[in-house]
Amino acid sequence: MRTRIVVGVLLALLFLLTLFFGGVVQCVMFSLATSICVYEMVKTFQKKGLNPFSYPLYLFALIYYPVTRYTPAIYWLLLLLVFCVTATIVERIFNKKRTTEDVFASLSVFLYPLSFFVFIAAIHKLSGEPLSRIALLMMFAGPLLGDTMAYFIGVFRGRHKLCPHISPKKTVEGSIGGLAGGIMGGILVYFVQQYLDIRPYVGIIPMMVLGLLCGAMGQIGDLFASTIKRWADIKDFGTFLPGHGGMLDRLDSVLMCAPMVFLFFYAVHSYVTGLL
Repeated sequence: MRTRIVVGVLLALLFLLTLFFGGVVQCVMFSLATSICVYEMVKTFQKKGLNPFSYPLYLFALIYYPVTRYTPAIYWLLLLLVFCVTATIVERIFNKKRTTEDVFASLSVFLYPLSFFVFIAAIHKLSGEPLSRIALLMMFAGPLLGDTMAYFIGVFRGRHKLCPHISPKKTVEGSIGGLAGGIMGGILVYFVQQYLDIRPYVGIIPMMVLGLLCGAMGQIGDLFASTIKRWADIKDFGTFLPGHGGMLDRLDSVLMCAPMVFLFFYAVHSYVTGLL
């Protein structure tokens, strides 16, 4: 547990530094994190005897963030996606050793986790760097505080199993703690917004509701990742983060929250700019 806490604190500090510097630093860090997640998914499929064509996956993982952030229109991202998917399909046609099952494994990685990472990058389409940073903070604070509360309450107070067929250690008490942690994340982001005087203001009640939803969706993301690991007969996606497992083990809850948080702040942005 001590290792888990120390690594968790270091990760939180690294995220805050990435958020503070923004720009190129943010692009590099998120692209690396995405590439590690792709590597872990490819290895997971390989453990089941599948051999995904990984080069297009890594290409997308490495450049989707700057493409999404720095190009004015979304069609550049769509072109990148179409190119990578087409390369995956064409390679199957000319590679006799590649099976159709391998192709479907490759395409599934574009769906999860890559499509969810796109919503993290799309945050920068909001008006103004300050609002995008608050949205990113919410995207991580809600589910990760939910994860933390769920873990500790589950360890010390957990009695009733939540989904024993998927994740035997998860409990109802831990799940309730996860919802409370998500709300705490919403309150935290609200006060950060107030302290930094970031406009447009989002009220504390909407932030708490969004935090509650993050706490719930984060747990769904965690359970979905557990179904993949149970299918592959592995405990963790990797060993990149001592005490936590792999990068995807740490980000599974964040990824499931990303579309919802993006849509929430996009609605705020659209209302303020008169689009809604």
